Amino acid sequence: GISATRPSHLKNIIPTFSGPWKELPPGNGQIDTVLHKDTMLGDAVYTVNYTDSATCLCIPRAQWNKGQEATLESMKYIKKYLPYPWLLAHPDTGSEFINYLVKDWFDTNKITFVRSRPGMKNDNMYVEERNGHVVRKMVGYINLDCREVVDALNEYYDAMTPYLMHFVAVRRMLNKEKVNSKYRKIYEKNPKTPYQRILDHEAITEDVKEKLRQEHGKLNPLILKKEMAKRLKKVYDTQRQFGQSRDRVIGNSLL
Repeated sequence: GISATRPSHLKNIIPTFSGPWKELPPGNGQIDTVLHKDTMLGDAVYTVNYTDSATCLCIPRAQWNKGQEATLESMKYIKKYLPYPWLLAHPDTGSEFINYLVKDWFDTNKITFVRSRPGMKNDNMYVEERNGHVVRKMVGYINLDCREVVDALNEYYDAMTPYLMHFVAVRRMLNKEKVNSKYRKIYEKNPKTPYQRILDHEAITEDVKEKLRQEHGKLNPLILKKEMAKRLKKVYDTQRQFGQSRDRVIGNSLL
């Protein structure tokens, strides 16, 4: 049949936002999808990645393809996992985000919904950076093309997310200027973990901070690292057993 919904109409309803991001409080984040396959043909596993602009908190969630309902379920998980309220969501113009199902959900939950300008990847610079430094680096460049691997990858993310939040420091870029034909980047002198940034931020309530302190005291980075390696092996084993691709793993830091 012929669809009566034109994406361009919805794009006119959802406003664009390109910053500034630096002064926004925690809960204002960028979202994007990462394809775990080297071709757009056929079905595959995707990761919906949320990155908070103020705290650098990264929350990835795996799903099968990038249908509207699957993407909505991933965002429901992100909202539930966030230790503070989700205030603003900023995706690109992909159809998995720019649809009435997702828009209605954001409106119902009173989350401001804005988007990048078409073709302007720098509007989503925080999540684009985390896509490479976190999802690609930690999971690798293996093709994931079977449904069975989705649960295994989410089990891996369940261990990886608290490890990144509590124990992996992020050095934020403070300024970027063009000098002749090259860019000069200035970074923080002292990198901080998302956990430290949350504790230092005045907009976060003391209840949230105390809850995270108690969680932090129960975590052991060595145990989390070993658990991540075990769960990631399960991801690869599941793909080898049920998947169509038999690619070798490239670029993973755990193996």
